[in-house]
Amino acid sequence: PKPLRSVNRHVCEICGDDIGKTADGELFVACNECGFPVCRPCYEYERREGTQHCPQCKTRYKRLK
Repeated sequence: PKPLRSVNRHVCEICGDDIGKTADGELFVACNECGFPVCRPCYEYERREGTQHCPQCKTRYKRLK
């Protein structure tokens, strides 16, 4: 079961953890096309071991720093 979301909490749709912020304090966004909520560890795993595409819109992930 997926965790319940609160209004102010951004949750990864893959693992259920908090998405977290970038070094600039912005919400981490893995896919700039659709904004599918994915945390950095899931994004990095997908880039290394997975399809290297967004699970929702299938856009190929770009390398994020």
